[in-house]
Amino acid sequence: MKNRNFFTIWSRNKVYEIQKKNIKKSSGKLKTVLKMFHYTNKKDAALLVMSSSAAVVNGIIPILYSWILISAILDLFIKIETEGNPYNISMAEMNSQITSIAYHFFEIGAINFVSGFIQIWASEKASRSIMTKIRTDYLSKMLFIDIKWYDESNEQFISIVSHDLQKMMFLLDSKMASFIEILSYFLFGCLASFIVSWEVTILIHILIMATMVVVYFLIQLAKKKGIIRQEVSEKCTKIASEVLTNTRTVVAYGGEYKEIERYKNTLNLAYKHGLKQATVVSLMKASNYLILCVSYMLIYYLSVRLFLIDDFMPGYIVLLSTQIMIILQSTFMLSTVSDLFVATDSAYKVMQFLETKTSYSESLEKGVIPNTFEGNVSFRNVHFSYPTNIHTKVLNDFTLDIESGKITGVVGTSGAGKSTIVSLATRLYDISGGKILVEGVDINELNINWLRDQIGVVGQEPVLFDTSIEENIRYGKTTATLEEVIEAAKVSHAHDFIEKLPSGYDTVVGEGGTKLSGGQKQRIAIARAIVRKPKLLLLDEATSALDSHSEGIVQKALDNAMHGRTTLIIAHRMSTVRKADVIYAMKNGCIEEKGSHSELMKLKGYYYSLVKAEEQEDKEKAFNQVCAFQEDLINEDASFADGDNVQVPEIVGKPFTMNKKNLKIILILLLAIFSTAAIALFITAFYFVLSIFCESFTLAKDELKWIVLNNVGIMMALGVLAFISAALSNMMSTKVTQLWLENLQNKAFNKIVSMDIGWFDRSGNSPNECLEVLTNCPPLIESVTGDRGAQVLSFILSVLFAYGYSFAITVSVTLINLPLLIIFLIINSLRIKSKLGDTKSAALAIRSTKVATEYVKNAKTIQLLNCQNYVINQYQDLLMLSNKEAHVSIIWFSAVYGTNKALIRLSLFLTLTFGAKLIENHEVTGILFLSVLNSLCFASMTAEPAFVLMSQYPQAREALMRFYRIATLKTNTNKLRDQGDKPEISGNIVFKDVMFSYPTRTEVPVLKNLNLGIEAGTTVALVGDSGCGKSTLISLLERFYRPNSGKILIDGNDINSINTRYLRSQMGLVSQEPALFDMTIKENILYGLEEEVGMDKVIEAAKIANIHNFIMKLPQAYDTSVGERGSNLSGGQKQRIAIARAVLRDPKILLLDEFTSALDTESEKTVQEALEKASVGKTTILIAHRLSTVRKADKIVVLHSGVVVEEGTHQQLMEKKGYYFNLLNR
Repeated sequence: MKNRNFFTIWSRNKVYEIQKKNIKKSSGKLKTVLKMFHYTNKKDAALLVMSSSAAVVNGIIPILYSWILISAILDLFIKIETEGNPYNISMAEMNSQITSIAYHFFEIGAINFVSGFIQIWASEKASRSIMTKIRTDYLSKMLFIDIKWYDESNEQFISIVSHDLQKMMFLLDSKMASFIEILSYFLFGCLASFIVSWEVTILIHILIMATMVVVYFLIQLAKKKGIIRQEVSEKCTKIASEVLTNTRTVVAYGGEYKEIERYKNTLNLAYKHGLKQATVVSLMKASNYLILCVSYMLIYYLSVRLFLIDDFMPGYIVLLSTQIMIILQSTFMLSTVSDLFVATDSAYKVMQFLETKTSYSESLEKGVIPNTFEGNVSFRNVHFSYPTNIHTKVLNDFTLDIESGKITGVVGTSGAGKSTIVSLATRLYDISGGKILVEGVDINELNINWLRDQIGVVGQEPVLFDTSIEENIRYGKTTATLEEVIEAAKVSHAHDFIEKLPSGYDTVVGEGGTKLSGGQKQRIAIARAIVRKPKLLLLDEATSALDSHSEGIVQKALDNAMHGRTTLIIAHRMSTVRKADVIYAMKNGCIEEKGSHSELMKLKGYYYSLVKAEEQEDKEKAFNQVCAFQEDLINEDASFADGDNVQVPEIVGKPFTMNKKNLKIILILLLAIFSTAAIALFITAFYFVLSIFCESFTLAKDELKWIVLNNVGIMMALGVLAFISAALSNMMSTKVTQLWLENLQNKAFNKIVSMDIGWFDRSGNSPNECLEVLTNCPPLIESVTGDRGAQVLSFILSVLFAYGYSFAITVSVTLINLPLLIIFLIINSLRIKSKLGDTKSAALAIRSTKVATEYVKNAKTIQLLNCQNYVINQYQDLLMLSNKEAHVSIIWFSAVYGTNKALIRLSLFLTLTFGAKLIENHEVTGILFLSVLNSLCFASMTAEPAFVLMSQYPQAREALMRFYRIATLKTNTNKLRDQGDKPEISGNIVFKDVMFSYPTRTEVPVLKNLNLGIEAGTTVALVGDSGCGKSTLISLLERFYRPNSGKILIDGNDINSINTRYLRSQMGLVSQEPALFDMTIKENILYGLEEEVGMDKVIEAAKIANIHNFIMKLPQAYDTSVGERGSNLSGGQKQRIAIARAVLRDPKILLLDEFTSALDTESEKTVQEALEKASVGKTTILIAHRLSTVRKADKIVVLHSGVVVEEGTHQQLMEKKGYYFNLLNR
């Protein structure tokens, strides 16, 4: 139940519902969040205490100096300027007192420098240390948790890695310290106002409390809108992830337009909810200006009444007003810290997960470790259903014995439950009934780490990591030496091709091994399993991806490796298991038959029928393996990961001009600028009105009675204008940013989908990195644009207006402060520039997030390899290195922060010192000088948070460049434009002197002046060794790549002159690895079709692919969701749906690339017969490693080293006794 509640909370679609139901449990939520401080050591705790203490000091100091300023200086000014000078204070005495007070500001400035430095430095150091531990612990928890959790919430886990861990940083770093500073500013402001006049303070606080109640509900409404936007944004991310992962399928089936439209509509919905949230936040922020003026108006009015009734000192009256203004200003700042709520939610999710316990994680350090292990494993009456589909039994009363030192084979049709045996034997899942015994001991009693160390697993779909080949093999045994790695590579027939690579074993394979072919990836996976020298080998279609030559050598090597070891071979090819000591034939989760090959053949039962079905298609001979889609031919060398190579002047301004023809955006932008300027003007006007208020206390009491209402009216009008300006500024700036970003994001996604396939294989352009740009860059750009950008602009204009106002009143005081402002700007500019240049730490941080995401996505593989601690240490090293690289940047940032605060106090010191002489010489009145002082002081104070906001500029700039880089890419194809011819296609294909090599390996030609003719309506089979160029031909036909030279003609038309989208619509591609989308079965079969297709056609296509009967057995039939990446279906079922998708298109040209490799013999035979019927009148090009698949072809083309060495019918080539004949008789 505890786990169930956890997943309920994790469900994004129910977040708001759960929050609503659990308002009363907020204290429990806070308790959970606070548990993150359990990760602090003594040093971290000391740093946090130092940072918090310094923040409190920085919050108290403005209260103290305002107290000194108001109670001493202002009271002194009012006394001097009161008509008749009743207090008999001379100008010289006034000058002496002000100068004395000024030196206190110098002292305060020194204190501020130290406290400011400590506040930032200590918080950044502590937060990085604590978050390193939390991140490491989180990844550790992710990699050691039950694999069934991934079946239910894989995307949620990835979201936490990429987003929530970063967001919760707010609760620890300098932003949290700033929050503490503001909070102390607020609390001590309240205390000071109560000391001066508790009566007025209580009245004003009633107004403030009422306002805060309204603000609270506005915040809750904003949070609700934000949650809805987040949900839609995650759906948008999911769409992008799905499309980028299956790019080849999307473009081959012409799904680009629909995917672009689907993404656009979802993104538009996300931004609409964002605008609704922004409207609420804008009203909330704008109300602070109105409340500020109304409160000050009431305070002034009440203070005047007290002054007239009682002998209340004017200095204390204005002090009260100032303290109340401080309270309201800090309240305004607190209300803008919406990140606090987001960070708390993120921290709650992370910490709740970290404290969740599972039986699996608890058993890792427990369990029996037998003294010996020979490999005896027994399944006894086992029952099992996957957690995501508990109503469907995969194994039903299943019994099987794997005996020590023997080879056990398991065969059966697709979906029989064969691969489930591997998952249960390695304890990825626990059975629901029966027992699994390892050396006679219940598997649940064994230590899991020990168990997996004894097992080597090679699956059908190899998972490689984005690191070197050496490291990928070493994951199998983390302590392996280079010699052991090389030895394992030699055994798996991988050493030779590795040595031919430019970097050898140091070659980085790319994300998911994209830089290697399927056979190369599989051989590295085999080496990874062999290097650990396991006692038990589990081979799940381990050699299915290898060509005949490689498979023969690898099989011999595996025979040697299996000697003296227990081995389980899972296959749907009978020939793979013929040499097994015992063979189990599975059907519908049960053992149908058991015995050796000869014994089962004598029975003439189920196994016999499977073997005969294969023999009817001729003897088994493996021809070849598909060359993977590796490198690209695109001439653009643009890689948006290389942002540093982009010149800023060429980039930064251009994204904003992308919408220059959009009059609506321009008008909104102008309105945002004007309203923001109005806010800046309001701040200067506000201090001018304050000087009028102060000056009124110098008048006679009778005259003061009449002027008070006039002053109140002025303040009220100012408040209304400020409210309107602030609301417009926030709403319009947010709207223009979101309209611009939505357009830019759509352009970027459009360009990514439009790119040639090879572009994704280039370094920096992997699907994960594309997704990272689409997902993480917009928030970074928003951090310096929208309402925050308006806030920065407002601060900048406030400084300009303040200095303009000061210059108009007194030139000398302005000129004295101007050098300080210049110093302030230079220091902060250098800080931003230094942060901009500190890309190494940022790059390491991005790398660590990418690595963590990759590990989480492939947690199953990591658990099977039992290398969790190894990868966790690698991740931790990356984090610590990032922290080390950031050390200098943190010191610089801290020094600048302290200097900023010191400069403000120094400005006050100089202004007061020189201002006293000006007042003494009657060049300016004391009250007017005070308005200049307040204006300059506020300008300095507002410039500081402006630079704090601008500190996000380096990351935002980098994000903008990466975004813009994609949005302005040019493609070499016309697939999304209505360009090119659309001729009638019958299927005549000619390759004429075609030369081709991959750009990243230009020195290695794949095709060498290749010439080949394919007549319309014929079936042509391509055969040859791995790397000979078979799949490259299909890739060129699909225009995934373009030849370096030569021509490809279809019905006499140059393929480059044909509209790409139209060309692909005339083809049906079925690849070795089927790609399905998280849609229904019906939607997957219909994928890419623009015209309406009846259900009868869908069913007909499904019947041809031999999948209809299976679909009809499902509860929702064709409306059944296939799950993410087709996770709810077996490999064979996914392939048959992919075949149905191709058949439904009724293409003129069929491209079959190992199309039956995932099917069992029975299904293959049925599908083969159906496709033979479907291919009548169509040009069919097929690649296969089964003789029966190619022997009936009208023409067999034998490729070797990129050229055609033989072609003819099967009979002709056999009689010729050439290369083809040798392939069959190796």
